[in-house]
Amino acid sequence: MNSSSNSQDWQQKLYERPWLGLLLLTLAHIVSRVVISSGMKWDESEQILWAQSLALGYGPQPPLYTWMQWAVCQLLGPSVLALAVLKHILIAVTYCLAWLAGRQLLNEKGAWWVAGSLLLMPPFGWDSLRDQTHTVMVTAMTMGLWWAVLRQIKAPSAINFLWIGLFCGLGMLSKYSYAMLIAALFIASMTVAQVRSAIFSKGWWLAPLVGLLIFAPHATWLASHWGMATTETVQKMSISTEVSHLKGLGNLAKALLATLGLWLIAVLLSYRSRLWKSTAAPQPLATSNWAKPLLQRYLLIIAACLLGMVLVADVTDFKQRWMLPLMAIAPLALYVWRPALLEPGVGRAFTGIVILFALVFLTMATLRPWQGGRKNDPDELNHPVKALAAQLRDAGYSGQGVIVGSDHMIAAMLHSQFPSSYALGCTDGKQLQQCLGQAKQTKDQPVLLITRADKPAPHWWDDVFTVLPQASTQTLSIPFEKMPASATPAQYQYLWVTP
Repeated sequence: MNSSSNSQDWQQKLYERPWLGLLLLTLAHIVSRVVISSGMKWDESEQILWAQSLALGYGPQPPLYTWMQWAVCQLLGPSVLALAVLKHILIAVTYCLAWLAGRQLLNEKGAWWVAGSLLLMPPFGWDSLRDQTHTVMVTAMTMGLWWAVLRQIKAPSAINFLWIGLFCGLGMLSKYSYAMLIAALFIASMTVAQVRSAIFSKGWWLAPLVGLLIFAPHATWLASHWGMATTETVQKMSISTEVSHLKGLGNLAKALLATLGLWLIAVLLSYRSRLWKSTAAPQPLATSNWAKPLLQRYLLIIAACLLGMVLVADVTDFKQRWMLPLMAIAPLALYVWRPALLEPGVGRAFTGIVILFALVFLTMATLRPWQGGRKNDPDELNHPVKALAAQLRDAGYSGQGVIVGSDHMIAAMLHSQFPSSYALGCTDGKQLQQCLGQAKQTKDQPVLLITRADKPAPHWWDDVFTVLPQASTQTLSIPFEKMPASATPAQYQYLWVTP
């Protein structure tokens, strides 16, 4: 048996049993994240603080991820392990749902490629490992919705409408931009007769009913917190009529290329002339009469919406993570458009590229703290969190009461070491006064106030002493982790206010 045949046999087993590889990759990422650092990045810290309590809303993002993080923290404590377990289970679920969506239209190899293509989209394959939360959740809900819709079109059944409603409701609780995806998919569905018939078959009303029931509790909160929920997103879009549309179009193109570029390169390298040449008349997919126009029109509608945001709404800034859920179905559209790519012996290189980048991203994620040492530029993953907690204990801090940090990251990191505490991240003066007022309400409980030198908050202590009596602060100097011995140590300034 030649090497090519061995490669095919090995890859065929991979397509037939994809779950083992996914399980091993998920476990490897969880172990890696727990081992490399007790520090927490921006989104991770935000979740640790929000998950201290259950609420209908928390800020500019919908609450589903935080609700799930709260549940995991009840089992595992407010820890890096709790963060890693939830994140990587959701990533694995996204791959599974993408595979299921692909399997509705393609063979096992095609479904594996649809799921594997997500890994080659950097906002998912890499950024989700670094520090993303809501983007992971909304991508999972996106692939779930596509699976449910395709399943309904292939074999109409009332149970599918429950799935569609579930994913619509949970998607809206993941990111508000999910509404754009729902609208685009619905409009595209209305333009294809067979799809339209399936979408409005017996029991269709279950989908909007279930979706609205799931979203309704948060909607009541959203109605009274609309400004909080939308202001940050609008600011990130940089909406301005004074900026040229060319800038907006350029930024849109960059975001799309950053999202799909690596995948497109892998596609070109793997399939080459098969992408545009008909080497033979391939057997068309049984579902191509409706799947091809549905996917094409969906992508055209998304493209029109994005262009409209630039030309009509004057949006000038776009993020890769915004493009990801909207464009995540592009790989499935490719294989429906070019079924010849699914023929035996085709695309072995694409499978190899997916596996290669899975290992590359795992390695990069594991080496992140050492990157700070190489650049002599420490970040949150280099903070000596456990050593800091130990020195605070030695100084007499009991781990009870309220922790008020000069940013939410230092607050969350300490909360993970003192789970009996209640932590608040408060940066500017007005916010700090609110936090201190909240801390004062906890009678007979100590308050730990702390800042870090690598992320200074100007005049922070001055603002503290406008609310609390003047007192002398203490300083701790501890070497950063994974940094050269010659590097400037981490410095923390703290004050322990007892009742």
